[in-house]
Amino acid sequence: MKLRCIAILNRQDIPVYMRSFDDALSEESTVKYQYLAHTSVDVIEERMANAKSSSDLYLGLLQTVGELAIYGYVLNTGARILLVISVPESVVRSAAVREIFQQIHAGYIALICNPFNEGGKLVSSKFDLIINELGRVHAA
Repeated sequence: MKLRCIAILNRQDIPVYMRSFDDALSEESTVKYQYLAHTSVDVIEERMANAKSSSDLYLGLLQTVGELAIYGYVLNTGARILLVISVPESVVRSAAVREIFQQIHAGYIALICNPFNEGGKLVSSKFDLIINELGRVHAA
């Protein structure tokens, strides 16, 4: 499992945070991950409409595109967290993906609950450290 991108979308499906872990970051890869995030929104909305209970925030595998798998997690505020994982041959364990989502969720809550945070912006050195550490551990 190789983590390629983390994206956070607000309730209106606007990307408010996107971090790519590609070795050679280019405009093309950024556009590719934005495209994957937006195409995953349709799958998320379909799953939410068909969900019998909204108690589970983890949506699981949303779609695969080539060697990339996109996993989703919906927060109780309506925000969405997406993980793009490269899975050429390895099997992705659901527990590992859930753990990554829970760490991102905890960092997101700490950021949003900060009274000095600018409304709507996900700009924080602490949050970036959490995301960078996840990338360091899981993007290798």
